[in-house]
Amino acid sequence: MSSNYSGISITRTSLSRNPQVEGLIKKGAMKPDDRPLWFDIYRAFPPTDEPKFSRPKTENKPIKQIFYPEDVMRAKFHAQKLGIGTVNMLMSTGDTPTKKLLQKYDKLKAEGLSEDEIIQKCKELIENEKQQTLSKRKTDLKLKSVTAQILTEVNMKNIFDATSEKENEK
Repeated sequence: MSSNYSGISITRTSLSRNPQVEGLIKKGAMKPDDRPLWFDIYRAFPPTDEPKFSRPKTENKPIKQIFYPEDVMRAKFHAQKLGIGTVNMLMSTGDTPTKKLLQKYDKLKAEGLSEDEIIQKCKELIENEKQQTLSKRKTDLKLKSVTAQILTEVNMKNIFDATSEKENEK
């Protein structure tokens, strides 16, 4: 089957028809009334080029590296195991340990220190903060244990009896 449009010869081959649907109709697996709507159009106007379902090869473009200035410092901090702490997602304090480190880094960089000095000072600050939080936790545990001891020693009946006796005296 060929057509001639203003000097351009277009040849339509029988390969361009849909062999799956034609085969189903010929073998009786599909009734002619059940054929898809597009089948008659496809048969009347077959494509000029054989339809291919393979995608064209994509160009191997180099992937653009995206780095923010703080990414480099984060990598340096994490390489030295600084600022890697657990983050409780239920408590929204706002700042993660790494973000606090970056804020300290910005403050120290404004003072004009070199990166090595900044990292060393940040390391010292982190160690001090860790010691402070550990000592605070220990004192909290001691307070909790003291309060627990007092509460176990107190007899609740005696407290209420003492308050009722004071009210009776008035």
